[in-house]
Amino acid sequence: MEKITTSIIIRAYNAETTLARAIRSALQQSGAGDFEVVIVNDGSTDGTARVAKEFLSDPRVRIIEQENQGIIGASNSGFKVARGGIVQLLDADDEATPDLISSAVAALADPTVDYAYGDYFEEFEGITKTIHPADPFKAPACAFAWRREKLLGEGGFSGDSAFPEYEILLRTWGRWRGARVETPVFIYHRSVGSMTGDSALVEASLKTFRERYPERANEIAAIRPYDL
Repeated sequence: MEKITTSIIIRAYNAETTLARAIRSALQQSGAGDFEVVIVNDGSTDGTARVAKEFLSDPRVRIIEQENQGIIGASNSGFKVARGGIVQLLDADDEATPDLISSAVAALADPTVDYAYGDYFEEFEGITKTIHPADPFKAPACAFAWRREKLLGEGGFSGDSAFPEYEILLRTWGRWRGARVETPVFIYHRSVGSMTGDSALVEASLKTFRERYPERANEIAAIRPYDL
C-alpha cells in the first residue's frame, strides 16, 4: 500500500444499529487514493465492537478500543493514531458520500489551506435537504477535513463544549485558512434524541464560547442554529 493520504475517523458509542452503514459509506470512496478508516469504539456497552470487527477483513479498517471519553476524547484518539495527513470525522449514525475524501484532497492540495468544509445533506424524519454553509460556523463537525499536523500542533480538540470543531476555529481564527467545498460530503442524520437536539446543551456551549472568546463575538453569533 502506498502512503495513506487520508484517515476517516468514525466516533462510535453504543452505535450497533447504525455503525455498519457508516463504515460501508466510508469505504465506498470515489477517486480517493489510499486511505484508512479508523473506528474509535468509545467505551460502548452494546454490540458496537462486534459490528466493527466484522469489517477487519478489509485492510483499510482499524479499530481503537478505549474507555468512554466523549466526542472530544474519541476525536483526539483518532487524530493521534491516524496515518493520513488529512483527517475527517464521521459519526457512527451518519454517512459519508463517495466524494468525502476526493473533495478534501483537492481543496487541501493548496498548501496555504489548513482545513476545508463542504456542503452536506441533512436528513430529519425522512426529509432530506442539501445545506450550503456560507461559512465554517454553519458546518457541523463531519463536514470538515483538517490537516492532521495542524490539529496536533494545537493539541487537538479541547474544552468541554458540544462543538469542539467551533472551539478550535475560534482558537485559531485569523491564523488558519479554510476553503469551501461546493460538494456534499456527508449525510447528517438528525433525531430528537441527538446531542445537538438538546437546546440547553447547545446554549451552554455557546455561553462557554462567549466567555472564553469575547473578541470573537461576530463569529460566535454566526454559529448555525441547531433547532429541530
